Amino acid sequence: MNINTSVSGIRNAFLRQDVSANNVANINTKNYQAKEVVNHSKKTGGVQGVVENTKANSNNKTNNVSLVKETVNQMNNVNQEKANINVLKSQNEMIGSLIDLKA
Repeated sequence: MNINTSVSGIRNAFLRQDVSANNVANINTKNYQAKEVVNHSKKTGGVQGVVENTKANSNNKTNNVSLVKETVNQMNNVNQEKANINVLKSQNEMIGSLIDLKA
């Protein structure tokens, strides 16, 4: 069992939430370029998120932030956080059970 996978998933979801919140905060900022998190696999397990500018076109010639997209992203981030936390809890319970068997 490798907890790095779950922990990196939780960190990644938090990073995605921060980036999305920053995009929403700048929705009225002229020429703001929306950001997104791109995942890269880690050799130790899990993912490493890298923040990059999105390639989406600007809307109304002001910026390229989509409130609809950010709302969906934020809901997905919460679900990813919960899922990874549940995996981490399950791993913890399994380790506890193995320790009980060996004791």
